[in-house]
Amino acid sequence: MVKSARWTDAGTLAVQEAEASAPGQGEVQVAIGSVGICGSDLHFYRGQFSPRAGVTPGHELAGTVTAVGGGVRHVKEGDLVGVEPLLRCGMCMFCASGDYHVCDDRGLVGERVDGGMSELAVIPANTAYRAPSGVDAELGALAEPLACSVHGFHKADLRGHETVFIVGAGSIGLTAILAARANGAHVIVLARHPHQQAAALRLGADEVVGDDEAGRERMKELAREQAVDVSVETVGGRGDTLRTAQLVLRPKGRLVVLGVFTEPEVTINALHLALREIEIVGSMTYAASEGRADYQVALDVMADYAEAARTLVTHRYGLDQVNDAFATALDKSTKSIKVHLNPN
Repeated sequence: MVKSARWTDAGTLAVQEAEASAPGQGEVQVAIGSVGICGSDLHFYRGQFSPRAGVTPGHELAGTVTAVGGGVRHVKEGDLVGVEPLLRCGMCMFCASGDYHVCDDRGLVGERVDGGMSELAVIPANTAYRAPSGVDAELGALAEPLACSVHGFHKADLRGHETVFIVGAGSIGLTAILAARANGAHVIVLARHPHQQAAALRLGADEVVGDDEAGRERMKELAREQAVDVSVETVGGRGDTLRTAQLVLRPKGRLVVLGVFTEPEVTINALHLALREIEIVGSMTYAASEGRADYQVALDVMADYAEAARTLVTHRYGLDQVNDAFATALDKSTKSIKVHLNPN
């Protein structure tokens, strides 16, 4: 029997037992070592989105392959794998070009099908990537949020001599520090809470700006000096953070939108956009454009920055404590950054 956390009809989570499923053609079975709670998981938990009753959440996952289905050759039993959790048709022009993240039939492991908050998960084999040396299950699970920034910086053509300004210091903003460092960029972070500011410095930010009067003056100074080449919005929600990220940019700067906004209309300064020829780059998850898998790059970055990356995980829980884990992730007073479940 296998334990899994599943959404109930009431929108809560319950740990249930069921028979283990064997992998089918083109699938692998993975014993989950670590799975992260994402901001989108919290949207479901708060009732802002409606989860599918009976589905196991968890799309930031990694573990050990325990069985492989027919036709699977790139991984084998015993391999430690990270999971790039994007589902796609595999047949359309976007999938053929590696842009499967915009496939009309796209979905997510942990939302459309069962995810990683389980002792065992059966996933499409094409989502399993063998982890490089030095990357364990915990770091492998962190590769998913990191891959979002890898993709965004790839789209914005970030260069090593440039300065990046990151708005927000949640898990996406903090992993963006690693992605920017891997590109050789100078990194400045706008972080609201003291524990986030400390985390940004641990991860190698060159400068951290607070969300206060001194911070606002520093952002005006950066704008006057035309110091910021690429600005990254990582917060989303319904705040004014996109405008904040825009106004700090130099002329002809690039604004990367990584945050997921719950309001369809947000504020930008259209005149500033036109006069300075600011380029806005929409970015969603990750892909393999031009044959380059953002998720594989993220795993490699994890190997390079393993010690710093592990500091992102502030709380760890067993699977039976799933509701406590979600409560911790929701409660800002816990100073949580990334909360992980360790099902095995």
